Amino acid sequence: MNKELAEKLIGKCIELALNECEEGQYPLGAMVVDENGEIITSLCSNLNAGYDVSAHPEMVAIRQACEIKKDRYLKGCYLVTTLEPCPMCTSVAIWAKMKGIIFGASQNDAIEYSNTHPESKLSWRQITVPASYIIEHGTPRLELYDNVREEECKKLLDEEYVKMKKKRKTREI
Repeated sequence: MNKELAEKLIGKCIELALNECEEGQYPLGAMVVDENGEIITSLCSNLNAGYDVSAHPEMVAIRQACEIKKDRYLKGCYLVTTLEPCPMCTSVAIWAKMKGIIFGASQNDAIEYSNTHPESKLSWRQITVPASYIIEHGTPRLELYDNVREEECKKLLDEEYVKMKKKRKTREI
């Protein structure tokens, strides 16, 4: 995976988060792509629509990609997401034998946002075990592309920014 392709893929995840996520959902975009950057599955968070606490967009994207490929292993594939995957999602990427993970904003970015915006409706709670730590201790050892277009992805943590962008987009149509 080269840097240019990683940045392009994160850009698609940012578009998903801004254009597809419904109000009240976490504005997160996630995709599973093959090693050429071809999208196998892409979606935004729908976590708050149901009762499955494991239905993070990264988990759902991996599940969907396995179904599409009719294989529990996603060899040669990458998980791409606007926010650093939690330990559960990172572990599932390892169990699926993916090639790597690409993410934008970090767990620390989410924690910092939560600490400075306690009034936010979205909690951005984190288990403070970084993806890099999980990857270091897992097999196979995944490639990690972190903080790709981080500043743009950090803006997605702010629900007011996301609302403003959606309103602007609606006016353009």
